[in-house]
Amino acid sequence: MERTSIQTGLNDKAPKKVNIDVLKKRVYQQEKREKFQGKVIIFGLFLFVCTIGFIISA
Repeated sequence: MERTSIQTGLNDKAPKKVNIDVLKKRVYQQEKREKFQGKVIIFGLFLFVCTIGFIISA
């Protein structure tokens, strides 16, 4: 019987080191995007309530 090994090739493409600064930058950008989306949602709800109030009072 012959033995054969299966190579996936994943180890050849994987980087040996991880740049922490790049990871920190990605986390910072994700948090910044989430904060912006939260502000947009709150502003939209506020605008909606003000518009409904204006329509009802008119």
